[in-house]
Amino acid sequence: MLDDGLSSLDQERAQLQEAWVRMERQSADFLQAKRQGESLESLQLRDQDLRQAESEFMMSLFAMQRLRRSMLTTQATIDVTQQAIRRLEEAVGSAEDPLSGTWRLAVEPGGQEGQMSLQLDGTLVQGTYHLSGNWIGSLRGTFVAGKVRLERIDSQIGFAAIFHGRLQGQGKNATLQGNWEATQLAAGMPSSGTWVAHKVTEAPE
Repeated sequence: MLDDGLSSLDQERAQLQEAWVRMERQSADFLQAKRQGESLESLQLRDQDLRQAESEFMMSLFAMQRLRRSMLTTQATIDVTQQAIRRLEEAVGSAEDPLSGTWRLAVEPGGQEGQMSLQLDGTLVQGTYHLSGNWIGSLRGTFVAGKVRLERIDSQIGFAAIFHGRLQGQGKNATLQGNWEATQLAAGMPSSGTWVAHKVTEAPE
């Protein structure tokens, strides 16, 4: 659109220059004829030609003004669109998956420590865990509006607990923390407690 506008503007500028030359020439001819004492009828004919040249010049001038306004409007639209694109690109770029990866995990009471690996797909979460005492298993749940709900499925006792937590911080400073409650009650085992997990930026050796 801008290329077409520039081409049209260039053509109109050439026509404006031609109209200006004609108007100047006929204006000079009119003055010269008046000084030489031409008749009223002849001067009136010259005046008509001069008015026509002036009209053509003004029409070309207005056309150039319209073209310039149109080009400026087009450029403004392009600028606004580019800004919107940049904002969208930044928003998409900033929408980094905050949950997927390895987390250093601690569960209380009992001081159990270990790690879990999570994978986020939309709002669904899947993963695995390994806690001290050789407790291993899988995790499944959801992540919505910064809140996570994980079901702990242990390899020994099955559906063992539900973890509720909230994500705090970003990147290497990301932390998940909250409460958990057991789904199976056993003698000597706690029925609820707290947990915290810190994002691991490098995979442990």
